Amino acid sequence: MTIFGVDIASGSPHSRQSPSYSLAILDRDAVNCHHMISRHKLTRLIREHQPEIVAMDNVHELASSRRELIDFLRLMPATTKLVQVTGADRPEPLVKVARWHGITFDRTRSLEEAEACARLAAKGVGAVVSAFEDRTWIKVSRRRSPGRGGWSQNRYSRKIHGAVKGLAREVERQLHESGLEFTFRAVEGLGGYTRAEFVVEAARDKVHLDPGYYCDAQLKVQSIERPELQFKPLLQRRGYIIVGLDPGTTTGIAALSLGGELIDLISARAMSSSDVIEWIAARGRPLVVATDVFPTPGAVEKVKRAFNAVLFSPGADVPAEEKIAMAREFGYKNDHERDALAAAVYAFKKYKNKFLLVEKKVPQEIDPDEVKALVVKGYSIENAIAELTELPKPEIKQPAIQGVVDVAPDVAALKGQNMQLAEQVRTLRSYLDELRAELAEKDAGMSALRAKIERLRDKAAREIKRDQEIRIREKEIERLRSILRSERRYIKKLKKSLSRQKKMESIEVAKGMRRLKMLDAFSREAVASAQERWGLEVGDIVLLLDASGGGRAAADLLIERGIGAVVTDGEMVPAVREHFYEKGIPVFSRLELPVRMIDNLPFIRPQDLDAATARWKEQMKERQAALQAERLESIIQEYRVERKKEEKRKLKIG
Repeated sequence: MTIFGVDIASGSPHSRQSPSYSLAILDRDAVNCHHMISRHKLTRLIREHQPEIVAMDNVHELASSRRELIDFLRLMPATTKLVQVTGADRPEPLVKVARWHGITFDRTRSLEEAEACARLAAKGVGAVVSAFEDRTWIKVSRRRSPGRGGWSQNRYSRKIHGAVKGLAREVERQLHESGLEFTFRAVEGLGGYTRAEFVVEAARDKVHLDPGYYCDAQLKVQSIERPELQFKPLLQRRGYIIVGLDPGTTTGIAALSLGGELIDLISARAMSSSDVIEWIAARGRPLVVATDVFPTPGAVEKVKRAFNAVLFSPGADVPAEEKIAMAREFGYKNDHERDALAAAVYAFKKYKNKFLLVEKKVPQEIDPDEVKALVVKGYSIENAIAELTELPKPEIKQPAIQGVVDVAPDVAALKGQNMQLAEQVRTLRSYLDELRAELAEKDAGMSALRAKIERLRDKAAREIKRDQEIRIREKEIERLRSILRSERRYIKKLKKSLSRQKKMESIEVAKGMRRLKMLDAFSREAVASAQERWGLEVGDIVLLLDASGGGRAAADLLIERGIGAVVTDGEMVPAVREHFYEKGIPVFSRLELPVRMIDNLPFIRPQDLDAATARWKEQMKERQAALQAERLESIIQEYRVERKKEEKRKLKIG
């Protein structure tokens, strides 16, 4: 693990002259030092070595402003953390923090300060500076502007915009393959995109895309900046918890924070004591182990001894109604979880008032949870605070004896120096109070601005969500409208067909006429259209308004539907007419079978149909007789030819 310790050696980020830095590179126990290096060289070394941590006592020594600090963080590798070892909200002096962790150094030497920062970070001391959200912004844009151009301007623009679109599609493909969630927005251009932007819901180190130039397009990849800098502990310390335990065949365990918030709740069968202890240790440091029954079960005593915690017992069994009332606000799945919750809540309520009093009395520089822990263990609040504010005594180093004579200190000089230091302390304290007042005022202003930013973000998020919902619903409405228009057209068509059917039936009933099914042309398409429009049935008579051009395929469609006869309004191809005759379907012309048009619908009189059918049958009989005669004549001719051949063979033989 490589750690960089950095301290400013000379100059200041706010001065005109660039500052110089001292760098201590800690690699396990080996230390490599660099003195009086520029910020440019420091950045280059960080990018070359890619350390896990860059540790400082004050991160603002790197930059003169927040913007400059964020630019510096963008230059660092994504996996490198910038750590302020003196703390976050209320930084302590580096000497004090180092003394707490057993590290000594000469404050007048910047290299030793840099090494102290590195060693403190190696122990997990300090807070990580977080300037970026766990989101990444990607922009694909044109590498060059098309300009005003000439005759080939449009072709050149299409080439550039096509390159931007192609690169955007490649980025989208890689994000999909990586399983990352993202939003996409693009600006259309001639032949492609002028630019495209992605917002990926992942940190920069999870987005494996390299920025740079790609032909006529360029790619930028950046972490999204936070509204303000955040400091997160380098090592998360496990907090104190209150544990409620219900042992048995099914064990119930509840863990509450010292603020009364539920951390976790579980119930499981056949949990051993080691399983229970492991589960509790993973959630925090148990301060109180509580039970809801009396006397205390041995399993609870065992867990209490394992953590050296304080035991809480109600002194008598808690009624079921009271357990339900205490556990209801947290929710539970079974009686075991309810009993464990009730025990933890009962213990918390016992110490709640003391905890509130501790939070009022404890100074800012002391962790209130540590004071609460001492109070639970029997300390008074004042004694607990005094115990935690007591500083370790400095080691008194005996001067080396040189020979026999010991040099006595100059008491008067020491007193003068002491008075001078006391006056300096008073001046610094006055200045500190002014700075704290100014800081409090700025904090109040920043809190108001943060609240305003949050409100604006919520408003923008609601508007974006509303716009998305509106677009989705508009697409759905348009789709349904299209379906509705299609259905209405179909219904209108059906209504017209039904109206014609009713009209034809009324005419048939009123005048005793027989209707015909009309075909505009003699083709397969016309037959299919008539089937849909009129509904061809067995025995129907079909009127062909144009019988020319029809073939056997169209005739077979009519024959398959079992029509009774065909009436033509013109000449039909003889071969097709013969095909109908062969199938036993009569074909009449309008001269043979008069057709009357009533309301543009064709009808015939039944008696005309009977007469035409009778004539057709006579014609068919005559046709059959003629065909029979032709076949007989053909047989006779064949017989005569065979007889002549037979006589010729006999003459040749004789």
